[in-house]
Amino acid sequence: MMKAMIVIDNLNKHFKSGDDIFKVLKGINLQINSGECIVLKGVSGSGKTTLLSIIGGLDRPSSGKVLVEGESISKLPDLHISHFRARKIGMIFQHFNLFDHLTAAENVMIPLIPTGLDMHEVNHKVEVSLKLANIFHKANSAAGRLSGGEKQRVAIARALASNPAIILCDEPTANLDRNNSLKFIDILSQLHEMGKTIVVATHDPLFDTLPFESKIIPMEDGSLVDTFSKDTLAES
Repeated sequence: MMKAMIVIDNLNKHFKSGDDIFKVLKGINLQINSGECIVLKGVSGSGKTTLLSIIGGLDRPSSGKVLVEGESISKLPDLHISHFRARKIGMIFQHFNLFDHLTAAENVMIPLIPTGLDMHEVNHKVEVSLKLANIFHKANSAAGRLSGGEKQRVAIARALASNPAIILCDEPTANLDRNNSLKFIDILSQLHEMGKTIVVATHDPLFDTLPFESKIIPMEDGSLVDTFSKDTLAES
């Protein structure tokens, strides 16, 4: 029996602008099991990035809740939600979010600083993450001097530094060419083999036919449209 890693229960998100209310997420219900790869597909404005942000504790829902391994994170205080992210979540962003003046290794080190680990263990985790992301050879290069594909691999290494159970990817190939996008998918395949729970928000058609088991969940106008797996598509 599959173990639920993430449970989303009647999740709603809206923003107010004057007298107007904009509903970004509308009654989202979703269970993501441990080790699954879920691809949230939809055009810009469909709500997929907002949903990803709420799962990662970067944003709060207007109503409903998100449970991660049975723990409700939706109303955790800011300090507790920060600790939750540090323990459980690795995030890969569209724009990489690196500090250009720091080296690749120093960027990967940043999420490990608050953990209280000694520097020997920190350096070991940084080395392991850089090697997994195939970017160890650029460990001492300033991030600002790296190519787009290299920056993305540093961002992947940073997401892996604390060995999180969950990897969240927001439009991870939007700023990559096809070759580097395929390299990213190769690394994603490795993470899937390691048992990571992966959630990707994207509109990239490359994610329609991933080379490993995945489930595509289309989003439209803040709602889940349907769910179907890559394997189901192949059978139809």
